[in-house]
Order: sequence, then C-alpha cells, then structure tokens
Amino acid sequence: MPSFPIRRLAATTAAAALVLTALATAPAQAASPPAAASAAAPVTTSAASTTAAGAPADLSRDMVTVPAAPLLRARTDDAVSPATGVTTHPVYVSVATVTAATSDDSPTPPDEASIRAAVTQLHDYWWAESGHTVDVTLAGIETRPLGQASCVPATVLNTVHTAAFGGRFAKYAWAGTNEHLIVLSRETCGTTATAFGTVGGDGGEVFSSYGAGSALGVPVLLHEFGHNLGFGHAGAGMCRSTTSFDGAASDYRYATSTDSPAACPVLEYGDFLDIMGYSVSSARPHLSSVQRVRAGFMTDVTTLSGAGTTRQVVVTSLDGTATGRALKVVDPISGQDYYVEYRTATGTDATSAEFGGRAASCAVAAPGFTRCGLTSDRTTGSVRVLRPLTLAGSTVSTVALAVGLDTKRDPSRRDTHLDAGESFTSANGGFTVSVRSMTPSGGAVLDVTLAGAAKQQPVAAPAPASAVATASTLTVDRTRQTYGSPTRITATTRVVTTDGSTPTGTVTLRDGTTTVGSARVGTDGRAAVTLPATTRSGAHPLRASFVPDTAAQAGSTSAIVTVTVDKASSTSALSTGTTPVKRNAAANVTVTVASPGVARPEGVVTVSAGGTVLGSTRLTSASGGRVSVPVSSFTRAGVYALTASYAGTDDVSASVSKRMIVVVR
Repeated sequence: MPSFPIRRLAATTAAAALVLTALATAPAQAASPPAAASAAAPVTTSAASTTAAGAPADLSRDMVTVPAAPLLRARTDDAVSPATGVTTHPVYVSVATVTAATSDDSPTPPDEASIRAAVTQLHDYWWAESGHTVDVTLAGIETRPLGQASCVPATVLNTVHTAAFGGRFAKYAWAGTNEHLIVLSRETCGTTATAFGTVGGDGGEVFSSYGAGSALGVPVLLHEFGHNLGFGHAGAGMCRSTTSFDGAASDYRYATSTDSPAACPVLEYGDFLDIMGYSVSSARPHLSSVQRVRAGFMTDVTTLSGAGTTRQVVVTSLDGTATGRALKVVDPISGQDYYVEYRTATGTDATSAEFGGRAASCAVAAPGFTRCGLTSDRTTGSVRVLRPLTLAGSTVSTVALAVGLDTKRDPSRRDTHLDAGESFTSANGGFTVSVRSMTPSGGAVLDVTLAGAAKQQPVAAPAPASAVATASTLTVDRTRQTYGSPTRITATTRVVTTDGSTPTGTVTLRDGTTTVGSARVGTDGRAAVTLPATTRSGAHPLRASFVPDTAAQAGSTSAIVTVTVDKASSTSALSTGTTPVKRNAAANVTVTVASPGVARPEGVVTVSAGGTVLGSTRLTSASGGRVSVPVSSFTRAGVYALTASYAGTDDVSASVSKRMIVVVR
C-alpha cells in the first residue's frame, strides 16, 4: 500500500487529493520517500494551516494526490443542479497514542465526550450548509497505541488507516462508501499541530493533531471534512495592475508557484469568509456561494448572461433566508463564470475574522501590490466577487478577488471586497458590477452591465422637450406580509403632473427587475397593484414606473420602497399509524406537516429519539403534507419518546412536533 509522504512531488493523473494543515510558526516535517517496492503512482502533499488565538496562520503549500484512484466526479457549474436526497456519512474516529511518552501529549487530548460533541457539531454545520442533504453520524470510536519513537503525521495515518476498525479503510476501501476515518493523535506532533484530509471520492480520511475542542479542533475538522466532500481551497487573488483588477483564468496561479511570476498571484487560503479558507480559532463561516451552488447545496442564485444585458439586482445576505442570495455572471467576452455575494456579520458568518474588528491583515501579493483582508464593516457587511478556478491540479478552488480600494483610494493596495459606491470590471471590459447600496435588512443593490448592444429592461420612452413632466410616488398599506397569507401588501402609486392635468397611462410595479403587475392610472391619479400570496420570503425592493399613453406627458419612476415577506409558520405531528412498533423489526412512523396558506409543504422531516436520529425523509409536493418515515429498528424493548422535526424551506418555517411515546415490546 502506498504511503503518504509530507513533501511535494510531481503531480499525477490521480483524481483525489490529500490536504494538510499546519500552524504558521513551523513547516510540516519532511518524511522519508515511499518504499521502492511500491509500484503505485507517487503521492504529493503540501501543508495548509490554521491559527491559534484568532491570528491567521501561514497556509503555504497544499494538495496531496492519492495514487491512481479515479475518485472525483467532474464538477461543473454550467447549470444550477440541486443535490437530492439525504446522504449519510458515517464517521469512524481512531484515537492514536503515537508514543509511549506523555511529555509530548496535547494539554487537552481527545476523549470520548469531546469526540462525540465534535461529531455532533460536524453534523450540525454540514447539515445546514448542504441544505439538509449531508447527514454526519458517529459510527464508532477506537483507541490505538502505536509505540512509535516520534509523532510524524504521515506515518501515523499510514499506520492507522491500514488496520483501523478491522481494516475497513485499507487500500482506499472507503471510496464510494461515504464512510470517513478521522485519526486524532494524543500528541501535538512536533512544535506545531497538523491536519490534512483526502479530497473527494465519496468518503475519505482526515488526520488532525488539533484534538476535538470546540475552539480550534472543530473548525479544523469542519475544513478537512469539506475536503472529503470534494471542496478545494478558498483563496484570495490580486492582479498586478492598477487599472485592471482582473485577468484571464490562466493569469491566476498560487503565489508559491515555481512557474514564472503570475500576473494574478493567489494566496491559497486567503479567504477568511469561507470555511475552506483560513481556519481561525472559534470561527465557523459559511461556504461561499460558489462552493454551495457548484455542490448543489444552494439553488437560490440569479444568473445573468448575454451581451448587452443591463440589470439592477438585489443580492441578500448569504447567511439569511431571503431569496436572491447569490448572483452568477457569465462574462460575455471570456465565457468565464463569476459569482457576486453579500456577506454580513450575522449567523455563523459573525464568527469570521473578516468581521473581527481587528487591524487589517495585509500581505504583499507582488512587488508594489498589497492585498488586505479582515477589513469588512460589521455594520454594513461587504460585497465579494469570486471566481471558481482550477489551480494546482484537478481540484477547483475559489478565489476572492481583491477589487476594492482602501481608505486612501490607492489602486496598488486593495481589499478583497467592495463597499457601497465601488465597482468592478472584469478582464477586457466583459461586465461591470457597481454597488449602489447595502444594508443587512434590505440586501446589496447592484447595477450590472454586460458588454455588447444594450438590451435593457423596458422603461418609459423619452418624452419630447414639450412634454408635461410627471412625478410618481409609491406607498404601501403595510410593510410586511406572510408567505401564503391572504392578507397581502397593496402598493399604490400616485402620479401628478406639473401643469395639474390628469395623468393618463399605465403604472408597472417591479420587484427588483421582476414585474409584479400593472394597473391603469385612475382619474384620481392613482394605480394599485397587490403582491401575490406566493411572493417569496425576504426583502423586496419595489419601484413603480409610469408610462404615459401619449408623448404629451413624460414618464416617471418612483423611489424604491422595501417591503418584507415573512416565512409561513408550520406545525408538525407524529403518529405510528396502524402498524405497531416491535423490537428488531422494521418500522415506519407518519409525520404530518401543516402550514397556513401552503397546501403542499415541502422539505426534510427527521424522526429522533433522545437526540439520536432514527430516520429522515424528504417531504415533496406530491405528499400533501404527510409522509411515512422508515426508522431504525429498535433492538431493545422499552419506552421511547419520539419527536419529528421539519427543517422548513426558504418560505416555510421549521417546526418540531410534540413528543410521542412508543412502547416497544
């Protein structure tokens, strides 16, 4: 069986990769080359890293290739394709006592309680990030004394994965099983801790000497488990130009590349706002929109393509539940994909060092060019422009572009985000995105223009110089409505003319760039449009446009009025149906979900007992709010308290049923 040396070798054609993490203060130890008797392709490795006490670590060198195993499926984002069904990922944890000495042990070595807590947090994070499709479970814990002279991470994993749990992970047997081996050492393994994990392959292996503590051990495991799921690293890139802040895909290379200097060097782990970037103590930021859309974890994305397209788009907070949380722009010149997202100091993103309020973390990207992070405002949040790029092999990484000017407006010193009033233009002028405004409650209002002949949305035709000027004022009878509710918002536009004549024409109400409805202006100068009951939850910027019937009057457009649609409430109920629950026999329970105004709620329902998940099923529109959930067999007789939880959707709130007592005989 091939070994895992911690050193960089020539890249192979293999398709899975092993990613290492080490503290900034010291590089990973070099290991001996694999034995000459091994005929397998070589394995390449490199070091990633984390940080202690909130300070960023040196994340230089990364990507290790597992020999000759076609594990990675092709990942493209030509279309938004949702992940379907729930996939269970059993985690087996092997605690290795590498040396007999205790002097090299971690101050807080992993124990059963911390491991169980860590796996629970691993589940909770990836369950949420994946849109309730990745279900991490603890399959077993073992201890394994190795009796080695010293703790060398690669040697530890080479030794443990051959024999752990009866050899079920030997010879890459985990590929395609969705099973994961996590090896935790009691030792710190040298002067700095280390962690690494295989990339892709529907399963994988992780080594960590950071332990299982919540502050740093768990964030490291979240990152490495992300590699097991197939995610590459989240970096930050800066192009060597004061006029063009972007380049061709081939211009982007890691700053540590031994090739000729890159036109746009990338700091491999430079993104503080993605779990696949820097690992920082107590920080658990979301995956970026790029990662989530490409994995099928999120379909809530607006796509703009086509030469000459001009749109105003509202992008809501990635951490929120409102619709429109990501924007994908297909550059009409290069055909390359770009993503624009709005990140705020809310939810798990609030833990990110990017919103930590500490001094900027700046690094020289190239002679004369400085890239800065940790500079986003907690009050307003920030807009980010990202690209999915294939760097250092076959794994797609994401790159946050340094596109925002610093406070001194110096184009050679840039932030990896845009503030209100700033704009970004892609290479060769393919498209431009400008940030008009941004508030956590209303989202980021963006003006996007793609190069080419203009194809703007219909607006009122320009009036001749002699036309009578008009003014349109938009008001609403309430600022909130609930999804599915019959009580809806009515938006009324009042149109007045400068000469006092009666305006004649039509008012069109738009939600961002989407037309809500139109109405004729009455003799009182007013036109009313009511929002549909199916208007998606979240913030909605409404604007009214008056288009006159004749050229004698000029058209006019109102100011934006932002309204909010709340999620519909839900209730969950649990029953056993007519089939009694028996010991060691397959069983089903029935879950009923009801939501006012929503005839056929959808989403994932989960049945649990005492905190243990017994079964999970997706509720579809065809289910009519009622679904049968297969549950694990009860191996012991006794009394069990079951509950059903409904995860909710973008438009319907989650709910938990009352406990149902089941007696198993």
